[in-house]
Order: sequence, then C-alpha cells, then structure tokens
Amino acid sequence: MSRPAVAIVGGGVLGMTAAYRLAQAGVHVALYERSNDLGGLVGSFDFDGYPVDRFYHVNLPTDDRILALAEELGLSDKWRFRPTKVGFYDDGRLFSMTSPKEFLTFPVLRMQDRLRLGTFVARCQMIKGYDELDDAPLLEWLRRLCGRRVVDRLWAPLLDSKFDGRYDDLPATYIWARTKRMSKTRDRSGAEVMGWLQGGYQTLIDALEARIRALGGEIHAGSAVDEIAGTGPRAEGLVVDGRFRPFDFVLCTLAPPMARRVLSPTLRELAPADHCRYLGVVCLLLRTSRSVSPYYHLNITDRRVPLTTVVETTHVVDPEHVGGHLVYASKYVDPSHPDLERPVDEIEAEYRRHLKTIFPDLRDEEVLGAVVQRARVVEPVHLVGGASRLPEIFPVPGLSLASTAHVYPEIVSGQAVSGVSQRVVPGILERLPAERRAAA
Repeated sequence: MSRPAVAIVGGGVLGMTAAYRLAQAGVHVALYERSNDLGGLVGSFDFDGYPVDRFYHVNLPTDDRILALAEELGLSDKWRFRPTKVGFYDDGRLFSMTSPKEFLTFPVLRMQDRLRLGTFVARCQMIKGYDELDDAPLLEWLRRLCGRRVVDRLWAPLLDSKFDGRYDDLPATYIWARTKRMSKTRDRSGAEVMGWLQGGYQTLIDALEARIRALGGEIHAGSAVDEIAGTGPRAEGLVVDGRFRPFDFVLCTLAPPMARRVLSPTLRELAPADHCRYLGVVCLLLRTSRSVSPYYHLNITDRRVPLTTVVETTHVVDPEHVGGHLVYASKYVDPSHPDLERPVDEIEAEYRRHLKTIFPDLRDEEVLGAVVQRARVVEPVHLVGGASRLPEIFPVPGLSLASTAHVYPEIVSGQAVSGVSQRVVPGILERLPAERRAAA
C-alpha cells in the first residue's frame, strides 16, 4: 500500500472522528471496535423497536466542535434545542432551580447562603485560567468561597452522589469547569437550553462511518484486538483474531485501564503512568407513557435516595421518536461497586423504588419498558495537581494513547472528546514516515 496506514482501536466519538480526519488527509485507516455496534458510550440500542441512547448525553448550544462536525456531515437540520428545567430533590421534596427568581427563593439554603453561592458562581465566570485551581483542593476552595453551610447542605451531598463517596482529593477545577460550561447555556429567562441530534449521537457516528468508508477506510465492528504489537520500543501493528497486521501507526482510544490490557508486554512497560481514578455507572432506563419528572435534570441532595441523578431526556428528545418518555435513573459508582455485578432484576427493582420515592405518583402500568445499562469505566477522575500528570499522548514511536483521560480541565462530553481528536490527529500526521506521507 503506497499510502500510510493507521490502525485505530475503539469506535467511539474520539476514534471515529480521528479516523475521519486521517482519511481526509489521505491516510488509509482501519478502525477496530470490540462491540458489534459503533459509538461506544454514546451509541444507541434497540429498546423495544426504538433506537435509544444507552446513556443520557448533554449537548449545549455552545458545543462548537460537535455542531461544526455535524454541519460538515450535513446534519445541521437534525438539531433540536429547547429550554429545560433543573430541579433538586432534598429532604423528601422537589424544588425547581431554573430561573433567577427560583434561585433567590431556593429553600434548601438560607438567604445569606444563597447570596454567597450566587457570588461564587459569578466569580467562576471571571476566572479565565485554571493553573491555580489545579493545585487547590476542592473542598477547601468551596468552603472558603461559599461557606461551610453551603458546602454541607449543597456541595457535599452532590459530590458524594457523583463520586461514590470519595471526593476529598479532587481539584477546584472540577466545579469551576462545570460551572463555566453550564452557565453559557441559559436563555433570557435563565432556563438552561439543551440540545438533541435527532437519532442521538448514533446519527453522528453513522454519518462518520459512511464518510470513512467513502474515503477508502476500513471499519471492523465486532473485532476485538488481541494485542497492540511491539517487540522493541515501537508499535508495529495489531494482532486481531490471532493474526498480525502491520501498520505505520496505531492510535488506541481506550481508557488507560483497558488500553494496558491490549499493549504488548514491551509497550506496557513503556506506557505512561495513569494517575486517574475512574467512575463506572449503573443506569435504569424507563420508557413511560407520560412525563414523570418536570425537570430535564434532577440533582439529588437527599442521600436517603442513593442515586446520582434522574434525567428525563424527552424534555428535549421528541417522544414520538423513542416511543414514549425516557427517564434515566443513574448512579455513578467506583469500578468495584457491587451494583456492577448484581443481577439485573435486583437493580431494576431497587432503582424503581428510588424513583417512586421521588415521584410517588409513578404507577407500574405507566412503565412501558425498562432496561438496566452498566459500564465499569465511563469517566476519569483527575486528582489535585492533575494538569502536571496528564499522560503522554505519544509515549513511544508508532503509538498514540489518547482517551478521555486527556480531557482536563473540561468535563467529559462529546465536545471535550472532539478536542482530544483535534490534538492527536496533527501529531499522528507529523509522525508518519516521510516517504509514505508524500505518497498520500
């Protein structure tokens, strides 16, 4: 083959976007995905005859990378952006916190604490860089700026639910980045505006697949990579189904814990250290005959309900496209959490009880379908000082290890992962053999 050849391991947003950009640059790409379906965590599945997102995903009007990619792929008319409501479940009650007026009367906090929280949010918008925040422990930073009562009443239970009880070693960048991202989504009424690409991210993935194939690329879904081969200090190709295939370069987009499993012993020794923890997720998805929650996103500060959040995506997603209303009851967990192994029927029964605690008028006959989705590794957790410990993207010749572990200080999203792709593709093109680059 006269053109340079690059293998890509992983068919999520990062792998598919990188494959598309490399193919556009004249590189022959061959993408391998273990699952029979492309898309990874953002992919869809068949839910009683309807294509539905496995997990909920937030798209914002400010996600310029994803919006531009969708436009390039001819999908601009597929977006739907709508104002949404945000709620809190605290002390057995539901509260809306969507408009500025509701913020000022939010009963979970006292007036002086609400004012202090508002000042904190405004201050986050004025902080441009994150260098100092990277070394600042999150809890100390929040107590200093918001006060101990706000931390104990609001931030601590939210962090406890998100990080499965372990959040004392996080940097201040976590809340700063999240606050900066979400504050840009509000309309004039103060409501958050969320978006949905008709058909979900799967529409984007399918369009990328078609373009990659049209450019001569290979897509191998349902093909597990046995090993990223390399006997010396260089990646040489892949072993798939017991057969070696040489490549000029290999891009592995798996999260570091999974990537290490497929590296040859020599490459594993040279791989960068991984300083992240990781979160898994357990999610009960219900399709119901009516809207269950008045909120797109429900924060849970009442820890008697051990869920992280309840998201009813059909406040944005058109219900007719998914056969009803979609309610995701999610719990972020440590990868060792027993809920990742418990029988599905036990998970469903327990999580449905939690939903009925929050929404006591939810009746069994209104549930049209239910499914439990689980993933052991979905999100990296960067610790204090994480910016200086981001893993090297190009650790050895012929190999790139690029994944969600390189999303920092941004919050993991399609927008952020697209940014990693923009960083890695130019580096791969620069590292391809000069004579093969010229042939392309």
